[in-house]
Order: sequence, then C-alpha cells, then structure tokens
Amino acid sequence: MAVASRKGKKMLKTSFSRKTSVIALGLGLLVLSACHKSGLPNAPQNVRLQKSADLLIGTLSKNTASVVRLYPGPDGLVGVIFRTGEGAMKVVWMTPHGAAILPGPVITAAGQDLTAIAQQAVDAVSKTLPKPVPSAGSALDGLSGSGPDASSSQSQAQSRTPTPFGKKMSLSDFMTMSRHLRSIAVGRGSREVWVYFDPNCIFCNQLYESLKSSETRVRVHWIPVGFLKKDDSLKKATGILQAKNPGEALRENEDRFDTGSEEGGYPVPEKIDPVVERSVATNTIGLGQATGELATPTIVYRGTDGKVHSVMGMPQDLRTFLTGVK
Repeated sequence: MAVASRKGKKMLKTSFSRKTSVIALGLGLLVLSACHKSGLPNAPQNVRLQKSADLLIGTLSKNTASVVRLYPGPDGLVGVIFRTGEGAMKVVWMTPHGAAILPGPVITAAGQDLTAIAQQAVDAVSKTLPKPVPSAGSALDGLSGSGPDASSSQSQAQSRTPTPFGKKMSLSDFMTMSRHLRSIAVGRGSREVWVYFDPNCIFCNQLYESLKSSETRVRVHWIPVGFLKKDDSLKKATGILQAKNPGEALRENEDRFDTGSEEGGYPVPEKIDPVVERSVATNTIGLGQATGELATPTIVYRGTDGKVHSVMGMPQDLRTFLTGVK
C-alpha cells in the first residue's frame, strides 16, 4: 500500500505487514490492499504517552477526570480526549513527548482554532449518546474551552474504558460520528456506506470510479478530509463541499483526476468559506480520533449481519463487499 510520510513522500509497504501489525493491535479493521496512511508512534512510545496523559490529567483535575483516548495531532502534538467528573467529553493537546498539557485554543497561522475543531468532532460522537449520571466537578472543567461557543457546546457521553494511543473508538461511535459529519451523498440505492476521502487520494478515485456502476444499488456518503497534500487537499476538499452542487463538484474532481501527479481535478477556489473549511477539518480530526491514524479511503457501514464494520482501503472484490452491506 502507499504510505504518506510526514514529509509528504510515499513509500511502498506490503499489505500483509500492515495487516499483521493492525491485527496485533486488536483494531478489528479490515485492512486491504490500497490506501493512503499517515504514520503513528511505535508501541513503547504509545505506552509512555498514555502514562504521561493519565498523570497530567489526573494531577490537573485532582483525579476527578480520566483519559478516554489519545490520537495523533498536528505538528507532533497529541490529542487527549478526557472525561470530566461531570461526564463531559473534552479535548486538550499534549506536547509530543508528554511533558505538558496545552490548555485553551491552539491557533494555526490561518486562524483556525484546532482545539475547537477537535471538540466539534468529539461532540459529533457524543451528541446522540445517553447522558451519564453526574458526579463531582472537575478542576479541568473549561480547560479546553476556546470561548463561549466551545464551552456551550459540550456534550455528555456514556462511560467507556480508556484505550491506548492508536486504538480506535468503538465502531458504533464511529458510525454515529460519520452520520453527523458533513458529507456528499451520491447514488440512490437502499444500501448505505460512508467513505472518508481526500480529493488527492488515487485510491479514493479508484473506489469512486468502481462505485459508479452501483449508484442504483448503493447510496454513498462521501466525507471529505484533507491531509495528503497540505494546503491543497484541505482547500480542494473545502471547495468541493462549498460548491453550489457538491455532487457535481465531486464528480468533476474524480473524472478529471490526474493519476500521474495524483491530484484531484477540481480547482482550488479563490474564496474559501471558513465555516465549510472548519467542517472539513472536523472530518479530518474525527477520522484520526476514530481510527488512530489518517487513512483514505476509510469505509464505514452496517453489514447484513446487523453489525457496524470499518474498512481501510479499496475492497479487493467490490461486488462481494457490496453484498455484505445493509
């Protein structure tokens, strides 16, 4: 499979080596032959980061808050999702080696509040879950808030066991989040799948082309993310989503895809809608939170067995795959 390094280069790895490592982590994902990925720290570092997060969050909250999950953040930062004593799910950033917590907003040069974006992704998962029984307040309440909008949008979530860095959220939560993120629906079939795609992902393009003949059988919700080519992927994904007809914009991107340079064919718009750009950033961070890494295409669906499934990469046999989709 093609793997995107931190420098934006790609190297080839066998699908068997990746599959073995993922199964060893117990992710329960079907890792297939073709997808773009961003790397994760090695296992020993994961354990150290988890211990650091537990210590920092425990100390700052006087042991009333607990770490739920860690996930890869921008520029080496580590996203820490924690539950306050009252049950609210919040997000803060930890330094790359686990030395300190960064409370409050983390702002990019473009003015994006990454903390608020990450919180929005957590809320997308939490908003439909049952409200837990309140307990003692936490000293961390408001720690990750980035203003009135962020603090007023805090959602409640049921208790769940903390999981190590790189492990995914439950498949049920992944499906819940996917349903609430902004997407582009294509097709009119009764079967439904949700696909996370980067507009510059050649494997997403192959999946799109392969699904064209199945538009009467399946309804695909394309969830745009942007990480493969720094500014270009994010802006191109935003342009597609903010278009007057996002479905036509998506089709143009894929029909004009340049396989040589591995670039989508939709032009980057001169004017970017910051609200839509925030939605794409939320989709991207949400994918990282769900799977512990960024990989496209990533497919989420409910199977004919009634269970939620997640697939990374191109299904080797699309027809067989679709027969298992409810």
